[in-house]
Amino acid sequence: MTPLKPAAFGLSLAISLAVLTLLCWLAVLLLPQVQLAHSWLGLFTAAPVNSVRAGGTAIAVSFAAGWFTAFVMAVTYNRLVKTGV
Repeated sequence: MTPLKPAAFGLSLAISLAVLTLLCWLAVLLLPQVQLAHSWLGLFTAAPVNSVRAGGTAIAVSFAAGWFTAFVMAVTYNRLVKTGV
C-alpha cells in the first residue's frame, strides 16, 4: 500500500472543513431564523454566530483542527501499515 503523505492529507481535510464551515456560516447569515448551523459555529467562539468574527474564528479553527487531525491520522496509518496491523 502507498503511504499517506501527512501534509497533503492534512491540507485536504483542513480545506474541506474550512469550506464546510464557511457554508454553515453563510447559511446562518442567509437564513437566520432557521437553526441550521448555529450550534456548529458556537463550538468555536462565543461571538454572535452571525458576526464576521464568529465566521472567521470558526473557519480558522476548523482549518487548524482538520489539519492536525488528518496529520495525526496519516502518521498513525502509515505506522500501522508498516507494522502489518
